[in-house]
Amino acid sequence: MKSAMRLTIVLSCVISVALLSGCGGGSSQQTIQRLTITTASLPNGTSETPYSQTVQATGGVGPFTWTVSTGALPHNVALSNSTTNAVTISGTPDTAIQGQAFTVKVADSASHSASQSYTVSILLEPDTVTLSASSQTFAPQVVGSVSGTQPDTITNTGTSAVAISNILIGGTDVYDFGGNNTCLATIAAGANCVINNLFAPTQSGPLSASITILDNTLGSPHVIALSGVGLTSGPNATLSAMNLGFATQFVGTTSPALSITVTNYGTAALNITSIAATANFGETDNCQGSSLASGANCTINVTFTPGGAGNLAGTLSITDNAAGSPQTVTLSGTGTTTMHTLTGRCFGPIDPVMCSVTQDQAQCPAGQPATSTANENCGPSGPDLVDTTKRCSSGFGRLQGSCEVQ
Repeated sequence: MKSAMRLTIVLSCVISVALLSGCGGGSSQQTIQRLTITTASLPNGTSETPYSQTVQATGGVGPFTWTVSTGALPHNVALSNSTTNAVTISGTPDTAIQGQAFTVKVADSASHSASQSYTVSILLEPDTVTLSASSQTFAPQVVGSVSGTQPDTITNTGTSAVAISNILIGGTDVYDFGGNNTCLATIAAGANCVINNLFAPTQSGPLSASITILDNTLGSPHVIALSGVGLTSGPNATLSAMNLGFATQFVGTTSPALSITVTNYGTAALNITSIAATANFGETDNCQGSSLASGANCTINVTFTPGGAGNLAGTLSITDNAAGSPQTVTLSGTGTTTMHTLTGRCFGPIDPVMCSVTQDQAQCPAGQPATSTANENCGPSGPDLVDTTKRCSSGFGRLQGSCEVQ
């Protein structure tokens, strides 16, 4: 029995020695996997919505240290304080941004490191308040009357209640619009309320206002634009301007035209029988003899031809079948005989046409711009090179260039 036990012990020792010899004579070696970040990309986030994503690494020797090595995380988002092979990027981003680039780096206790670059956008939270119409236009309405209502539905498409702090009416013609609404302090998820708008013009012509809804969504304020046209009973003659002022003009020359628009904001046709301008002024038009239907218009072009120097005044008179006829427009302008010398090499046509031109200089009335508008052929052979310092190389034609007041 003792001999058998000794044999078993000897065999165990031999096997143990053989195993140790196969492992390098009794010593052991452990292979360390390379440190790598395996999270290749990160999803986009939404402003004002909690964001949390994990960045995972493999290999290396713990503990680990995580940092943002280049760039910056979206505002209000940060790395967690992790010593493991995973780190969390979390927070509630509060600023929308497109393509925020940054690099996350991990280092282990064996001085190995790995990095991964990411690009993340923070998108605006979808607006959970919708309007059935962002604008409402009312049919033309006689001054002093009230239109029917036009409803606009406010719907909460979100999953939580929307708080409404105020509904206001404002704008240029706030007193020409009105209405009521069924909205309470909150709109439950999936629910809606209605704003009923109406038009009650107190004056003729185009009128506008707006409804503003103040709430706790990112799309606040929500605005409904309102518009309509007020009409007077019978014909109406509304002028786009009550006075026209012309730039200084050289005596005996005619200015560019300034325009007046005549519009009929009445319920009956406007008949224009005559249009006349006093001395020093002239007009052309497509109005005389016309019958303008409600909402239609025509144009009068007025020019200034001073007969002498100094400040000159005049009147444009429009005779029609509307109240207040004749309609009048005050006209004014200044005539001059003073010429200003312009520097530069100016040959040929200069705008305005009353400028006098010599080879090396041009003169224009005070206050008038002067720029060349010529683009002349340089001879029988056709166009040639023209610049601001030379005549045409063929010796014909004129220089294209510009002059400035000296």
